[in-house]
Amino acid sequence: MGALQPGLPNPAMLPEGWNLLVIDLKDCFFTINLHPDDTQRFAFTLPAINREAPAQRFEWTVLPQVPLSDFVKAREAHSMFHQNARGLKSQFNITMDEAKGIVRTCPQCSHHGPGLG
Repeated sequence: MGALQPGLPNPAMLPEGWNLLVIDLKDCFFTINLHPDDTQRFAFTLPAINREAPAQRFEWTVLPQVPLSDFVKAREAHSMFHQNARGLKSQFNITMDEAKGIVRTCPQCSHHGPGLG
């Protein structure tokens, strides 16, 4: 079996620059239930092997959610509350370099210079 199989979408049909995400469901810790009226919007199709049968259509009833890392939590918290690097380090258990990087990339806080820590 190669990368392009009969019945699967042609990768050339995807617009250039589109981000693709592959989620392994066993890595998801929790899910968000979908309202029954919305499940058709989250549908996918699985083609049969070698087109031996019609493709099967499935609808998600839940959306899988992957837990956020401490760094991502710190970055999102800083975007709302604008803590200094020392506060981010102690609250989210990240390194000082990571915390300073978060503060330096913030457009509202980056001009403070030496006061990052």
